[in-house]
Amino acid sequence: MEDFTKKENLLNAIKVGSEDAFTFIFVNYYRDLFSYAFRILNDRNDAQECVQTTFYHIWDIRHKLIIRDSIKSYLYRAVYNNCINIIRQNKLLSKYEERDLLDLYFSRVVQSPQTEMRLIDSETRRAIRTNVDSLPEKCREIFIRCKINGQSQAEVAGILNISVKTVENQMTIALKKLREKLKYFLLF
Repeated sequence: MEDFTKKENLLNAIKVGSEDAFTFIFVNYYRDLFSYAFRILNDRNDAQECVQTTFYHIWDIRHKLIIRDSIKSYLYRAVYNNCINIIRQNKLLSKYEERDLLDLYFSRVVQSPQTEMRLIDSETRRAIRTNVDSLPEKCREIFIRCKINGQSQAEVAGILNISVKTVENQMTIALKKLREKLKYFLLF
């Protein structure tokens, strides 16, 4: 296991796509960053979205990531900037809602493909995360291990000390429930 306590080692590992390095950052900073975002936004969902967006962005730009200060200060600054973007977006949306111009907002403001894709992507991620979180505990754990962590059904069965058939059944249940709850996203 590589020593990630040194900034240079950690940054180099992230740049080459080390999932261990990324996990190290996530595990060590997520809770504090979430708390910080929550204090700014005063909304759990927005705070989660903000911090996760920050981590997604870091992973997306990992090859060209440059951090001059400490990683901690970089993350806090990124979360702060994302919070400001969320506040601006919410203010703009509420301004249009107050004037009963929400349709105008979506037809005029959200007309560039990039903006619309960010909006859809954000809503989709939030909906998927919410619905995965609503799965029964064992079903959710199996789904996350298989679909998000990329473990095979046999690996999950071994780790959880259950049969592969049980894993298959739980995955079927999870996918059925998610398909049902997220069908409106599948229409597009």
